[in-house]
Amino acid sequence: MRWICKEHIEESLDAEWRQSATDALTVLNFMGSIKEKKAYLRSAQASAVWRSFYEKLPDRLKHKCWYCEAEEIRSDMPVDHFRPKGKVEECAQHDGYWWLAFDWENYRCACTFCNSKRNFEETQGGKGYKFPIFNEGSRASLPADNYQNEEPAILDPCDPDDDRLLWFDADGFPEPIAGASEEQAQKVINSKEIFHLHETRICRKRNNIRIDVKKHVNNLASTHRPTARAAKSSLRRMIGDTEMLSRAAFVYLSQHRHIDEVQEILDQGA
Repeated sequence: MRWICKEHIEESLDAEWRQSATDALTVLNFMGSIKEKKAYLRSAQASAVWRSFYEKLPDRLKHKCWYCEAEEIRSDMPVDHFRPKGKVEECAQHDGYWWLAFDWENYRCACTFCNSKRNFEETQGGKGYKFPIFNEGSRASLPADNYQNEEPAILDPCDPDDDRLLWFDADGFPEPIAGASEEQAQKVINSKEIFHLHETRICRKRNNIRIDVKKHVNNLASTHRPTARAAKSSLRRMIGDTEMLSRAAFVYLSQHRHIDEVQEILDQGA
């Protein structure tokens, strides 16, 4: 997971899209009952709003899943409602954050593995209607409630602090960063389960990145200047925000920060 800057999202949305979202919300608010609202949210007219949101995004923001950073190895890229629009699995009486269904700030680009329920031999996850929070008594259930008072118990790619809580061991297995508080560690653990972050294939991909990082770090010391320059370029690319599994690359490169050139690359990529 890497941080997604909301300003970069906002600047990509034109007046036409904003009007379509406003019109859809007006229709939704006109619906009298929750049953009618949920039926509308399942309609093609409603889903066209978040589909067109995805189309408006620049390529650098839809190149990979915002949760797991995987690309082709984890299927397609639907738009996830961070606060679920239909219901909330952790709160049976909750009707979902339906009033945020057309609010772009509630959208996250997510691969099918992260967004939809999937059961594998080693992982059972998929976000679906899950949205755990630490302060259940503050959960918003009506449009008038301030959902900003909630404290999500999963990592949010749009939170500028959350991506730094995620670390990986030598096998590519996700874990909380050293020194994480109990609450921070729980966010990582919950996210690991919900987003299948410990699924075998993606862990192997991270491990391959660890091996590549080590190879490039070794080449930094090459007396053959083109080899050393190519290694530096490769490492800078690997930790770039738009690269697949760039958080893993950053984590593994950080293990070599005692090397001056590596520290320089990390500083440039921070």
